[in-house]
Amino acid sequence: MAKDQLKDFHLFAMESALPFGMGIIKNAKTGGLKKIMNVIKSKDPFSEFQVDGETSAKKVRDKIDQLIPGLGYPVVSVDVTVEENYPDHDINDQDSLVSTLNRIDNDLDYLRRMISNDSLSIDD
Repeated sequence: MAKDQLKDFHLFAMESALPFGMGIIKNAKTGGLKKIMNVIKSKDPFSEFQVDGETSAKKVRDKIDQLIPGLGYPVVSVDVTVEENYPDHDINDQDSLVSTLNRIDNDLDYLRRMISNDSLSIDD
C-alpha cells in the first residue's frame, strides 16, 4: 500500500508538480512577479503554469532519466483486459478454414497462369 502511494506521489511530482513549478519559474524569468500575478488571476492558473512549464519539465525529466532510468519518467501501471468478440460462427470451424485455403490456392493458380501467359508474349 505504501509502495503504491509512493509511486502515485512520484507520478504526481513528475507529471503535475514539476511542470507547474517550471511554469512559475518561466513566468518569473520572462515577466517577473507581475506576470505570475496575471496568471494567478486567470481562469485556470494551475493549467496555465503547467502548459508554460511543460517544455522545461520535459528537459528536467530527460536529465533525471539519464542519471537514473525510470526516475524522470515513472512507470505507470495499467489494467489490460481482453474482450473476445467473435462472430457467430465457431473460430475453429474447419470448413471455413478449408474454403479459405482453397480460395487462396485458386488465386495462386490464377496468378501463375497470368504470369505464364505474360511471359510467353514477351519479345526476346
